[in-house]
Amino acid sequence: MRVLLTGLPIQSHLLPALVPVAKALQRRGHDVALATGTAVRAQLEGHGIEVLAIEGVPAPEEVSGADQLEDSGTDFSVEKLRRWRPELTGPLVVPVFSERMTAAFAANLIDVARAWRPEVIVRETNEYGGYLAAEVLGLPLAMVDIAPLITRLVPDLTDRLNRLRGKLGLAEVDSFTHANGRLTAGLLPAAWYPEDLRTPGLRHYRAADAVDSRPLDPAIARLPADLPLVLASYGTSTHWLLGAESTLMHLTVEALGSLPVQAVVALGPGDAVARWNGPRPNNVHLTSFVQQRLLIGACDVFLTHGGFGGIGDSLSAGTPMTALPLFADQPDNTARVQELGLGVRTDPAGLTPDTLAADVQRVLTEPAYRLAARGFQRQILGLPSLEAFAADLETLDA
Repeated sequence: MRVLLTGLPIQSHLLPALVPVAKALQRRGHDVALATGTAVRAQLEGHGIEVLAIEGVPAPEEVSGADQLEDSGTDFSVEKLRRWRPELTGPLVVPVFSERMTAAFAANLIDVARAWRPEVIVRETNEYGGYLAAEVLGLPLAMVDIAPLITRLVPDLTDRLNRLRGKLGLAEVDSFTHANGRLTAGLLPAAWYPEDLRTPGLRHYRAADAVDSRPLDPAIARLPADLPLVLASYGTSTHWLLGAESTLMHLTVEALGSLPVQAVVALGPGDAVARWNGPRPNNVHLTSFVQQRLLIGACDVFLTHGGFGGIGDSLSAGTPMTALPLFADQPDNTARVQELGLGVRTDPAGLTPDTLAADVQRVLTEPAYRLAARGFQRQILGLPSLEAFAADLETLDA
């Protein structure tokens, strides 16, 4: 079977979810390609996956503010980002659906797919060009759900998809859930999904286990073991979104430095540690990059921005969270964390070291959070693997 995966050119959308799906399909003997923007091509090819580069689909950091404003009505300009200070103004509203980019993705993908001849298309939640291409080409469609709550941020999604369908000569549909196709792979158990999001075709699978052939960073492996360990990481996108004047990372380091813990804080890529001009408490290890999936099971609390991938990593390891939402679907994700008793949601607006420290300490000292996270971990362990998803895809064209 020839399976074409589609995803936006965002590392956190592709590497933790679509790459493992591709590998599972390859192990079952299927031909697999991944269609996405050119920005992540080299990374994907390093994983042994054929990449079909789609023109006109930039990575978020490549999109001009003017284009975003014209397409979505949201001012996402560089000038605005340089002023964003979540510790003052709270989560950043970012566009999560672009009609222009979806139209470009679909148009180019249709041509690419005709040449590659897939039998099934599998898209990730945020990428709709694959849906439109599957409709035009008459192919079975499935979805890997990497952002279950994100459609709540686009209340007119059905209307916007119907506009795009009309331009391709396709009939209108009653609901955006038509874009989920025949099979949706939920990467967390059903308990994560509110009732209104438990759509037909939704099945649940266990995301790929952490695979890292490298040993843990020796400096982290040698940290003293006489105190609880807290990992603080705000994801791969936060650091280029933060305004230059933001003190979020300073607040984070100061808060953890005030607690009886050992902490690891990921400051961001490149020479972030060398450029760091903030506090350096003795109990806080600063690093530019952390092997999150490898380390998180050894942690007592995960301080996270609430991206779906990070939440999945934390729950797969049974680690409770202090969740500080920063943008996109993270406010909804972190609210869900708190609703399910898996951690504490912290409001970034008005954040101080004391309030953040208090919320981390609460998760550390109240056993209910760890018990809930461990219980959720057991639910995850009871799910079938991505190998089962690959097998289920084989039945779509039956």
